[in-house]
Amino acid sequence: MKKATLLFSLVISIILLVSFHKKVISTYSIPDKRAHHEMVYDEAGKSIVMISGSTALNGGQSFKFFNDIWSYRNSQWSMVANSGNERSGIRMAYDSKRQKIFSYGGYNGNGSLGDLRMLEGNEWKIISDIPEMKAAESGFVYDIERNKLIAFGGSAGRGQVNNTTWEWDGTVWAKFKGSGPDGRQAFAMVYDSKRMRTVLFGGMGTNPKQKYGDTWEYDGKNWTKVSDNGPGPRTGSGYTYDSKRGMLILFGGDNANGETQNDTWGWNGKEWKKLSESGPSARVMGYMAYDKDRDRTVLFGGRPSWPNDANDTWEWDGTKWNEVKF
Repeated sequence: MKKATLLFSLVISIILLVSFHKKVISTYSIPDKRAHHEMVYDEAGKSIVMISGSTALNGGQSFKFFNDIWSYRNSQWSMVANSGNERSGIRMAYDSKRQKIFSYGGYNGNGSLGDLRMLEGNEWKIISDIPEMKAAESGFVYDIERNKLIAFGGSAGRGQVNNTTWEWDGTVWAKFKGSGPDGRQAFAMVYDSKRMRTVLFGGMGTNPKQKYGDTWEYDGKNWTKVSDNGPGPRTGSGYTYDSKRGMLILFGGDNANGETQNDTWGWNGKEWKKLSESGPSARVMGYMAYDKDRDRTVLFGGRPSWPNDANDTWEWDGTKWNEVKF
């Protein structure tokens, strides 16, 4: 009887130890190397959420796509779930009135997608799927003043870029009938909550040689070009909106000559200012999100050089970059 009790206790101890070990692995793991991913700040959960992306394998002969959901809180990554189909080039926006994360479009290895999804209980729920809206590496933001999701541009397929603007009012999508920026993909687009404007910068046209360095703003009535100055033609930059400083933060990307950069810039609604020339190594798609609770811009991964991706994490405090070591 005593031997049976001792054996039972030993089994329970092993189960608890294994469970604890699994929990530690889950809590302190780091996302795989990747590019074409997406990050957004979850105000309700007070954490940065990162999803999807892809990475090259076998020297670029094949690709791995992701459908994972990660949470970054207090300088630690945690794996949350796998949900939805694997895709890259997706865009996310946080709806602060509904307190929900939405995703738009992307690329699944076969073609661009045109669906709008909402994250509920770590599962993606498809809200709409419109073939005309197929786009990867588009622009997608939440306009809190007008309570609408805004989508612009992106790639509908190889050599194809969209130049349409769409607005979702919580029920249906409507196409903006006015003119706007030239069609493009891989650009920066954020919502400036201080000035109540959607801000767009840079991007690529139908081929890698067609790069833009213009800055546009959209108020729901008109798109207006506001600058041709600043970082210069740039594609695949990391970007986010720093709500404390009222500034679009831009990092890296490829310039007009195809040279990968590691500079940091800020747009305050009036002018561009170079903020730093040091920090993370030069890369494209070093995507970012601004943590309002901690006042930090967080950058993860990206592509320093083809076909090599990274999975390092950096934080920008408004003055300098610091790498987070795990």
